[in-house]
Amino acid sequence: MLPTDMPHKKPSAAGFYLQNWLWLYLAAFLAYLPFIFNFVWGNHDWIWIKEKTPLLSGVFEGRFSQFILQNFLFEGNILPILTFMSALAFFTAGAVLLLKLWHIPPQRCPYILLGLYLACTPYTLSWLYFSFITLSCLSWTFVVIFAYFLLEHVPHARRPHLYISAAIILFILALGGYPPVINLIGVVFFTLILNDLCFKSLTAHSIVRKYRLHAAAILTSIVFFGIVIFLLQKYNLQYGTYNTAGISFSDIPEKIALCIKAGIGQFFTTTSFIPASYKYFGFFLFLLSLCLLWAGLPKHPANIFLFLLSGIGLILSPTLTFFASENTNYVLYEPRIDFFGLPYIYIFAASVLWRAKEALLRNLTLFLLSALIFGNIKTISYAAKIWTQGFKAEMSFAERILSRLEESTHFSPAKKYTFLQSGTLDFRSRFATKDTDVKHDVYTLTAPYISWHLPAKAYQFYYPQDFVSADFDVYWSYINPQAVAITPGLIRYLSGQARPWPDIRALYTAPGTIILTVTSEGNARAQNWLEQQTKSASFPPL
Repeated sequence: MLPTDMPHKKPSAAGFYLQNWLWLYLAAFLAYLPFIFNFVWGNHDWIWIKEKTPLLSGVFEGRFSQFILQNFLFEGNILPILTFMSALAFFTAGAVLLLKLWHIPPQRCPYILLGLYLACTPYTLSWLYFSFITLSCLSWTFVVIFAYFLLEHVPHARRPHLYISAAIILFILALGGYPPVINLIGVVFFTLILNDLCFKSLTAHSIVRKYRLHAAAILTSIVFFGIVIFLLQKYNLQYGTYNTAGISFSDIPEKIALCIKAGIGQFFTTTSFIPASYKYFGFFLFLLSLCLLWAGLPKHPANIFLFLLSGIGLILSPTLTFFASENTNYVLYEPRIDFFGLPYIYIFAASVLWRAKEALLRNLTLFLLSALIFGNIKTISYAAKIWTQGFKAEMSFAERILSRLEESTHFSPAKKYTFLQSGTLDFRSRFATKDTDVKHDVYTLTAPYISWHLPAKAYQFYYPQDFVSADFDVYWSYINPQAVAITPGLIRYLSGQARPWPDIRALYTAPGTIILTVTSEGNARAQNWLEQQTKSASFPPL
């Protein structure tokens, strides 16, 4: 027999999943090329980019495991290309493992198409803005799904307690890295139940008995996570910030009603770079999948009840963070929160339709997936163009400010100044097509690259001297009056002389103070601050 006539050797099960992960990773890599080779970073990232992300530097807001991977792989450094490539590797591995968890037939086409549909979701853009946690947040998908993978194998394990303990630890680490992963934990939990109920035709009793272990592991991890947060707060290691405030028991009835409304609204509310076509086609897939699941459901009362309960749980799981958060404006319909919910409902729906017996339904799913993937890649490429243009514009803006500062009479790079900025400019949205039907997401479109907090970090970034001794936020909310020399000249400037950039009067310099007036709104905030200081007797009235 000639070598060319030898029968083709099929890869092992592990080899199949490894090969498909590599193909998926390559396809996702090509889709994200503009972001991989254009190194831009958000307004949170300046110190992290310049220095490092220390292992425990996320503890102040309760994210005690946030920088584990960053430190393990890169010693805390945020590295161009490598950091995002690593994040994408974990993200795509999570997609493959999720499809395996749902028992998708081991064929290349569904694994590549379904995996790419998830990997190229435009919701990832919300994490590409935050360079300091891109690796962390794109990787929690894999961590959560691997924890479920361990729980699924407990009945066949020689040492089940090790599997259970490892799953609990992984859940705790994921919650400690970014608490909204609780949404993803809920979504996967209910997809597994629906999968067993409608495809495996397990009875409601056997499903409850099987998933008691999963529920116990999840609840245990939440309890341990809560204990860690309590200890961090008790010993003043975690501060009270907007994203750590929770609700009280009296808020629960109202929050339940709001979550029901949000659970429905998530399918229709479009945000920046999340087009209506993506939303409505995804919702269409979800409705078709519910019909197919219902058709495969053994129609016993207990099964019907469990089906309805799991369907409602699946829809409401992406609102768990919204339910727990006191500051709902920061989490409702925010892509960085929805990333851990809605895209996984979409891919579950597509995976259900892929397993349909009717060829017409499978072909329709193939067509919709192909169209959606193309649309997602187009959206990602469009966003990359907008972001790159906005970043270059802001860096040019910073260069012009430094040039004007060097020409000022009272400025010397060898001295130290208190730096105050009034307002901030949005450059990215200037390059985007206006859409009045979109709820604009701050971090994917309108947030500047220059910091809201400690803005001088950006202006000093490439400067040879460190000329700032005190630096505050652009909203004049957290200003230490003792660090500001409130002189007659400063009062005259803030009271009536200041004008927004690019007016020549946008920059005020004094021997110990620099004030940059960027917007009229920022100047109004500065005037309010000055009025409050005058009334509070922080200094004698002039």
